[in-house]
Amino acid sequence: MVCRLSLDLEAIHHDLYSWGNHMDASQLPERLEVEDWQVLVYLSWDWPERRYAGRAELFQAGTLKCRIALRGEFEVADEATDALRRKSKAFIDDWRRREHLSDSEFSEL
Repeated sequence: MVCRLSLDLEAIHHDLYSWGNHMDASQLPERLEVEDWQVLVYLSWDWPERRYAGRAELFQAGTLKCRIALRGEFEVADEATDALRRKSKAFIDDWRRREHLSDSEFSEL
């Protein structure tokens, strides 16, 4: 079964996905549009690791298709955001290159 989301995508930043006490859920995600895909990038400072961590959530036609996690590898926020953008674009590009059978679906997230 594929999970269908019909709610406003900006509303999902409020604790739909738990990231623990070190992620700042008060910040709105950065929103990227890539044709019929929408990417929400969440980024926060991880105090114990003293690095940025985050995630990108990829939606196609309003349905969550992929979630990409970023370990705390970056000391600079812009570098962490760029890494999530690149990983998201790579996923979308790979998705477009592959043949999709009518019976193929994403797993439920």
